[in-house]
Amino acid sequence: MKAIVLNPFPVTTYISDIYFCNRTLETGLLAKNTKNGLHTSIFAQRRIGKTGLIKHFFNHIKKEEEIKCLYIDIFSTQNQAEFTKALSNEIFHIFPPGKSIGRKFMEAIKSFRPVLSYDSLSGAPELSLDIADDKTKEKSIQEIFRFLDEQQTPLIIAIDEFQQITEYPEKNTEALLRSIMQQMRHISFIFCGSNLRLMTELFNNSKRPFYSSCQSMYLGKIDQADYATFIKKHFENAKRSITDESIAFILDWTGRHTYYTQYLCNQVFACGETRTDLTSTQQICKAILDQEQMVFFQYRKLLTADQWNLLKAVAKEQKVIQPYSNGFISKYHLKSSANVKRSLESLLEKEMLYSETTASETFYEVYDKFLMRWMQMYA
Repeated sequence: MKAIVLNPFPVTTYISDIYFCNRTLETGLLAKNTKNGLHTSIFAQRRIGKTGLIKHFFNHIKKEEEIKCLYIDIFSTQNQAEFTKALSNEIFHIFPPGKSIGRKFMEAIKSFRPVLSYDSLSGAPELSLDIADDKTKEKSIQEIFRFLDEQQTPLIIAIDEFQQITEYPEKNTEALLRSIMQQMRHISFIFCGSNLRLMTELFNNSKRPFYSSCQSMYLGKIDQADYATFIKKHFENAKRSITDESIAFILDWTGRHTYYTQYLCNQVFACGETRTDLTSTQQICKAILDQEQMVFFQYRKLLTADQWNLLKAVAKEQKVIQPYSNGFISKYHLKSSANVKRSLESLLEKEMLYSETTASETFYEVYDKFLMRWMQMYA
């Protein structure tokens, strides 16, 4: 029976350090901060690899020290009660009731009448808490963090999409969590977010509670040479070959944006060819765009004509530094600079475009690299 070859380019989950590319400096910085009592805030574009970095760091740090690691993604939470539920469920999985700390945790939250149920699809256990009024919400969050700290077990808590707390109706959430963080003696925090504007406002505005509370880390793209070596190595490990020309095309076509690079490599590897050349790689790129085009058509319906035309113009340029310039506006037959400004703000809000500011410039790009390539070819 022929053995199944594991695809070495995972897209949806972290598998192990074998299938993780680089991020050596970032992993080292997280380890250094944790060991020295510093909290970290990670700023990153969506799908650039921040969740993978956190899981990789957890895997790395647990090999060296007796430490527990807890990760929650709060993107789908809408209020403090849902934040508490997400936190409680992760604690429940890290410290199950069969363990000493797990039993203590269930005892500690009994005033919130915990109910254990099972997900109808996955069968995974879920914990529900009876949290209604505002005072109970605050008390529940405070008690849970206090309980964790009192165990005197070194713990790292990573909260992903942290900017979501700015959408909560309870406007005291920032101050509440900042106050809790200051009281913790055995817990290190990692706050991650993909909305660069909101994360910058949270951690760099001197009027906000989290100002100067963490060491900031901006997660950029993986080095071109490192990514090329990584890709080539995994094809060779599977007794296959891929040309340097193909690898260079992959990294250029995806802009080295981690999710899109991994996805394309995943699809190239999945073809099972013993030798991958530029022509076959380009064919796979076209197949990906064909598969995604129905989604792209829906984008067209959701945007105004002005927004679509601006999105298309940025896609064709790939990188726009002066979106209000007469040259850019006239080249793509856009309307006035005021009209471009409105459309730009809307596309940024919808996260169809993103902006980035460096030491020398501010530029704009299309968020979805596959959409960008599709618009360059067909729109």
